[in-house]
Amino acid sequence: MSQPHSPPFPVEAPASCPPAQVRNRGRPRPFHVLALWRRRAQTRARLAQLGAEALCDIGLTEAERRAECGLWFWRGTDR
Repeated sequence: MSQPHSPPFPVEAPASCPPAQVRNRGRPRPFHVLALWRRRAQTRARLAQLGAEALCDIGLTEAERRAECGLWFWRGTDR
């Protein structure tokens, strides 16, 4: 009978790196950047369609909405 084979060392994912930054030395991978840009474009398009009551519900003013919707999809407000 043979014994079950176990790996010679434990295999673990790096705990200190988020998934988008495992490669490219801290820079996000191209796929993740494209997904982020698409999400920003879609979110801003939906934001542009909201009425005054919905804006009030989420705590945004008309000026804040215009500022956010005026950004290009590759520009984030999280900097």
